Amino acid sequence: MEGLIAAAAAALLTVLGMVALRLLTSTGLEEVEAEYAPEAEARPRGFVALLDRVGAPLLPAAVRLHGRGRLQRLDTAIRRAGRPEGVTLTMFVRREAGLVLLGVLFGTALSVQGLWVVGVPLALLLGAWMRVWLYTESARRRRQIDTELPDFLDVLAVTVTAGLGFRQALERVCEFHGGALAAEMRTALEEMNVGASRRQTFVALRERSRSPAVGTFVTALLQAEELGVPLADALTGIAADVRREHAETVRQRAARAAPMVSLAVTMTILPGALLLIVSAVLVANAGVLGGLF
Repeated sequence: MEGLIAAAAAALLTVLGMVALRLLTSTGLEEVEAEYAPEAEARPRGFVALLDRVGAPLLPAAVRLHGRGRLQRLDTAIRRAGRPEGVTLTMFVRREAGLVLLGVLFGTALSVQGLWVVGVPLALLLGAWMRVWLYTESARRRRQIDTELPDFLDVLAVTVTAGLGFRQALERVCEFHGGALAAEMRTALEEMNVGASRRQTFVALRERSRSPAVGTFVTALLQAEELGVPLADALTGIAADVRREHAETVRQRAARAAPMVSLAVTMTILPGALLLIVSAVLVANAGVLGGLF
């Protein structure tokens, strides 16, 4: 009993000492200063931090294996995806190398134990995970741009009709819009500000976004500029065409989803319903079935 009291007293004194040290070394303004301090770059944590540590020693070899051409194409793909989660080319290659190493280790360990049916698919999945993730993020960004473009063009047409020039109207609309499309438009504005022509800027925007809706918009805008069509009328017509194409794309996507929904219902809900019905019949006729057997 005396030992427990002594241990509790020692723990209490330790806690009190730490609190006293904190009070002596603190100004009481740390939280206030943190609110006005510039935001520091978030460091990766958890599994991502582990990947960075595992892949760091492999980074030089991975860069040499990729080669200059493949690295340039990979960097272009990352920029088209909007640099999801702030990933850079170096970060992508390092994490991919870490996943490949983990896949080789886990796959080898499972294969040695005779579980190659699990080990080989796991190794392939880990090796391809970063590419699949990048493709998924790029597709998500494209869908977001397709969804945002009609409303963006409507607001841009109204702004141009109010009397602003195209570049000033584009800057004004981008100030009040967020999302992937506004980010791409800001990049286009920066390119025009450093001397690129409007045609070069929007052709680069079309190549960078790889969005059918943006391709329609850029083609129609350049044609309207060559033919001398009033910009406000052209933007209104382009917005209507893009919205119509987006609606058609949504209908096609829904039509493709219908068979998948039917398959999911057939594979999940139907077996459960049949099991429930058969169980109810067996329970209700337990006496009769018991007499038979």
